[in-house]
Amino acid sequence: MSSRSDYFYIDLLRTAAAIAVVMIHVIGPYRDLIGQIPTGEWLAAVGYNVVSRWAVPVFIMITGALMLSDTRPFNLHYYLSRRVSRVLVPFLAWSLIYAVLSGVSRDGSTGLHYDVALTTADLENIASKPTWGHLGFYYYFIPLYFVIPFIQPVAQRLSDDQLKMLVIAWLGLTALYLMNIDSSWQINTVIYAGFLLLGYALVRIPLQSHHIHWLTLTAFVFFLLSFYALWHRSALAGQYAPGRYTSYKTLNTAIMAALVFSLGYRYAFRVQNRGQRLVQLVARNSLGLYLIHPLFLWPLHQWEILPGATLITVPLLTLIITVISLWTTWCLSRYRLTRWLVGQDSNSR
Repeated sequence: MSSRSDYFYIDLLRTAAAIAVVMIHVIGPYRDLIGQIPTGEWLAAVGYNVVSRWAVPVFIMITGALMLSDTRPFNLHYYLSRRVSRVLVPFLAWSLIYAVLSGVSRDGSTGLHYDVALTTADLENIASKPTWGHLGFYYYFIPLYFVIPFIQPVAQRLSDDQLKMLVIAWLGLTALYLMNIDSSWQINTVIYAGFLLLGYALVRIPLQSHHIHWLTLTAFVFFLLSFYALWHRSALAGQYAPGRYTSYKTLNTAIMAALVFSLGYRYAFRVQNRGQRLVQLVARNSLGLYLIHPLFLWPLHQWEILPGATLITVPLLTLIITVISLWTTWCLSRYRLTRWLVGQDSNSR
């Protein structure tokens, strides 16, 4: 295990992952415009989508790196009140907010219409279906909090070689899933718990520079494979048809996530001064940023405001939505009554 006391790399990874998630959701409507916009613009949007898929797994890997390496005695009260509730309570609150928003739709050119039946239907199915797309993350992330206390002592007792073999076996499962070879082991809890182990392993046994070079080459090959496969499948189908190439549970995504995590871990120290303070600001508000940003994408999608020249406009829209969402999160975090909505401790400023 690394003796590194500087956890700035965690802030850097949180920041990068949060921004990449915003980009994924900015791209959303463009994916269905195959044949309706110039091919180059569609391919640029899809390329951004493929290259951003590591974001959600990296969030889980951060949790694994922090929580599986924690050697303090397990305290159930602290775990539930400070760990689980910090994620669960905002999730429930925003599920309700987005359920209300799901009932609002465009009515004519400028008006809005609210259908309470849509909100009611979303709330009735909340146990199995998110009220808004991005909240689906919590349906496989929250259950991990209930397996972490059991995984943690096992992972810490494994030798380095045993840990490597376990991660390799898990990567085998993700490879089978990519190849459409299904197994009873490929349930969400197992696959996503594997990302916890991957994050823990990459901190406990950091990759050397030559390993990162090979990982970079492998990730690039997987990017090309995924991009071509998505393009080919969609062209044949006449619609967006990614198959499993953009899944969070496949080998290509796991390799890309491992590369981003390793680069962040190894080179975060190069970010200094103002850059470091900016990263820390975004990281501190990353949960709120994740929860809030679809609110500002909603009017763009409702009124079908989809600027062309996607190679430029997608990053630009991502930056704008990130800044607005970050400012809103910061505002909410300043007040005791709203701090909990963005996952911040209501007892501290």
